[in-house]
Amino acid sequence: MKSARWDHEADVVVIGYGGAGAAAAITAHDAGARVIVVEKSAAGGGNTRVSGGSIRTYADKAKAIDYTHALCEGATDLDVIRAFVEESAGNGEWISRLGGNVVPSPAALIQGFPRMAAAAAFPQVRGSDGIGPRLRVTGETQFYGLELWKFLAANVQKRGIPVRLSTPAQRLLREPTGEIGGVVAGESGELRIRARRGVVLASGGFEFGRELQRDFLGQEYCALGVPDCTGDGIRMAVDVGADLWHMSGVAACFGYRFPDCEWTIGHKMAHAAYLYVDQLGRRFMDEPETDLHTVWFHTSFLDPKTLRQPRVPSYVVFDESTREKGTVGSTAVGVARDHYQWSRDNMAEIRKGWITGAGSWDELAGKIGLDAPSLRATIDRYHGHCAAGHDPDFGRPADTLLPLIHPPFYAIRLWPTLLNTQGGPRRNARSQVVGVMGDPVRRLYSAGELGSLWNRIYPGGGNISEALATGRIAGRNAAAESPLPS
Repeated sequence: MKSARWDHEADVVVIGYGGAGAAAAITAHDAGARVIVVEKSAAGGGNTRVSGGSIRTYADKAKAIDYTHALCEGATDLDVIRAFVEESAGNGEWISRLGGNVVPSPAALIQGFPRMAAAAAFPQVRGSDGIGPRLRVTGETQFYGLELWKFLAANVQKRGIPVRLSTPAQRLLREPTGEIGGVVAGESGELRIRARRGVVLASGGFEFGRELQRDFLGQEYCALGVPDCTGDGIRMAVDVGADLWHMSGVAACFGYRFPDCEWTIGHKMAHAAYLYVDQLGRRFMDEPETDLHTVWFHTSFLDPKTLRQPRVPSYVVFDESTREKGTVGSTAVGVARDHYQWSRDNMAEIRKGWITGAGSWDELAGKIGLDAPSLRATIDRYHGHCAAGHDPDFGRPADTLLPLIHPPFYAIRLWPTLLNTQGGPRRNARSQVVGVMGDPVRRLYSAGELGSLWNRIYPGGGNISEALATGRIAGRNAAAESPLPS
């Protein structure tokens, strides 16, 4: 529909077509609203499409609220957490009702993050026994984020909800009353779209927003997700007076970047005979216990004497026994999945020069630019821990203390790599965007990774669960707004 002032009109305009945007659009439509979705990319799907597709469940919602509140470190309002748990507890039923096939998630799929394989990633935290097993949506492939996205997109299409791809939102438009009443979109801002009831911001995080990373994370990161996540929604929200929260919260892992490869590739180790070392050739963490928040803590370290970050990049070093055990690169999650498959025996990557090999530790150190005596001292000390069955430096579990004694020896550069960012506009329990003075920005809602409830400690499976839950909350409440006058 077009008027003299507007190119298009709808009750609810959804900005972003990933998991959160799709859930918001479906819910608003089913509540009787006319919906338009605008999406920056040419395909849609956001990070949901390239995710692991993990959906949280709860054995006891009261305990799950307590557990989530503890993980958020007091940085998230309790009523927001309560609304999230109450709504996301119905994620599986909602998917099933809309025709999706939901099954328990095999823990083996969560590779490289041992604590993430458990129902509760942090069993020592109060309320952890209230967390249930994860779910995934199944389909034609083993890529469960893709199957979840296909299910969501099919439901959007079934409802005839218009989705304008390659149409980035540029800014939000205010009414004379201060309420949000429309969106300017298109590459050159050529479209004005009326939102009679509300706007849902669901445009994702800032995994590729280098300026935002420098300002709020203190360094630039690589990222596994879609390159369209540059923080557009954050800027649009701030422009209309939104408060921000959780801007330093991320879920990060280690990844690989190579000069002749456009995409960041995930790092994984199926075998425990490996170490992480920094630019001084020294260990800095319990390697097998790497999880989605400790990478950020470790790699953000700034040496106060040299003013260097000696862990960016770091190195994974391993021996021939580990090389033979299986792939050390993963494209199960991330955009690289669409373009590259790491070889099972790692030989293709050795031939490409992505993996550096040498006949001795001293030779390897020379090839990758580390001090040979320092690296050798680190290896020797670690071998002493292996012999003793105890790691006094970082507490690595005894059953993972396997020596690196079989040449050739190998190394790959490791870069801190974002799975998602949590920061963005603050939201309340109704998924309304909250202004800097604490009041809602009228008729503006947010969902998903944009202003996530999670802060610095991420338990895995939280963002997909939140995208579906807050998408429904935002879509339902936006659709319930009284229409603006014509």
